[in-house]
Amino acid sequence: MDRKELMVALQPFKQQCETEGYTLGDMVLEEAYPGVIPTSFIVKVVAKGWLRQISCSDALHRLLKILWATTEAKIRENIFTVAIYDEQESLHCWDEETDTQILKAL
Repeated sequence: MDRKELMVALQPFKQQCETEGYTLGDMVLEEAYPGVIPTSFIVKVVAKGWLRQISCSDALHRLLKILWATTEAKIRENIFTVAIYDEQESLHCWDEETDTQILKAL
């Protein structure tokens, strides 16, 4: 499945996210393995207005639940991962204080 086909196939996912109150702004597909054909894609989404209210794991859980409900397995096979960005286009799961503590412990 190419990028354009996958983007079309993911529109019901994006619409259902909106319906359930998890508005997504931009949705971009990035090759997981650039130059390798066929390749799976990283689905990068920008959450609009709801992301700061829940944890990273809750955000992923909710979006993946919607993804499973709105797509067939053959579509999901083309998705390597889902990356959720906040409105400043920063990865939501990055927490400088926590991650710094983890790095210091290593």
